[in-house]
Amino acid sequence: MLNVIAVPAAPEAARAVRDRADALIAAPLPDDAEVRGDWVRAPGVRGGAVIYVHGGGFAHTMPEAERAMAYRLSKATGRPALRVDYRLAPEHPYPAALEDVLAAWRSVLDEGVPAAEVVFAGESAGATLVLSALLEIERTGGPRPGAAVVISPVTDFALTGVSLAANDGKDIMSRAALDSIRAQYLAGAPGDQAPQSPLYGDPRGLPPLLIAVGADEVLLDDARRFAEAADASGVSVRLEEYADMPHAFHLSEPGEVLLDRIGRWLADPVRVFTVSEPDAGPYALTGGPDGALWFTEIGAGQIGRITVDGTVTEYPLPDREARPHAITPGPDGALWFTEWGRGRIGRLTADGRITAYDLPRADCEPHGIASYDGALWCALETGSLARLDVHR
Repeated sequence: MLNVIAVPAAPEAARAVRDRADALIAAPLPDDAEVRGDWVRAPGVRGGAVIYVHGGGFAHTMPEAERAMAYRLSKATGRPALRVDYRLAPEHPYPAALEDVLAAWRSVLDEGVPAAEVVFAGESAGATLVLSALLEIERTGGPRPGAAVVISPVTDFALTGVSLAANDGKDIMSRAALDSIRAQYLAGAPGDQAPQSPLYGDPRGLPPLLIAVGADEVLLDDARRFAEAADASGVSVRLEEYADMPHAFHLSEPGEVLLDRIGRWLADPVRVFTVSEPDAGPYALTGGPDGALWFTEIGAGQIGRITVDGTVTEYPLPDREARPHAITPGPDGALWFTEWGRGRIGRLTADGRITAYDLPRADCEPHGIASYDGALWCALETGSLARLDVHR
């Protein structure tokens, strides 16, 4: 189930955002910030990197304000931050900005920064570019970044989100403004295709995502729908909805709350990956001979497989009421599991072929299973052990 967190806000904080939306980035860059080109380092940073992609409707840039935001991201994450100075519309429409973000990614890797220690961060148009870049990185293969933070992204340039109308008038952004942004940025490219509209892409294999959005934004539904699609595809996603907040809320004082939460999220060693349905009931898991983790879904009657990048594949059993329980790799390179509800031992090959072996009694309730000395051993809750010889 999608991890959605509602972040409350005091009424005065919501008013302050609308009165002074740029309170954080309008402050002078701190004296202790170290800028090398577009690299910004807060004191005490360690290794890794943040690739920061600024907003501005794909057409505007404010370098000093963006460096201030890069500094705050560097301070929150403990990593140096690279501000990407991408080409702007309308002189340089899609895909120029996306190409520049991908070039920045490659340059960070060329400097020797491990991919797993790189975090993408983007706001508004920059958040859209981050998601577009992640889709392209996954599509073309190669190393994957460690995580990404996107704030108020446009994910659907077809502009079909319900919040475009529902929040119109509550937000400082409007559908009319998005129409203009779309025309300048896409310059005739389709609005219902990826990667320019991330919602229409395949999110499988993307890195862990933190998606933040104001609950009063016209883009609320864009954030929600992409988070739901990514979550359904096995991506570790946290969606944070900031109560009463409009677009660009992160540039005012409530942004300090978000920055603190970003830092704590990145430091949290726990990531949650959703399988296909709420009642799937993941139960036991084991390392497979293919380098992936395999697990039973006792509620859904399936065997699941998850790779190190979070991609989930599921194999429905012929008998969905079998209630698969324990699982182990066998000496023949297949995965073996107990069918607790049917009194059987099941076998699943790497190419998805499933067979089953009946135990002496259908009500023997097979539970644990282990591979030992060329055979499969199974613990029966009726008070005995069963051995199945495996012919390789």
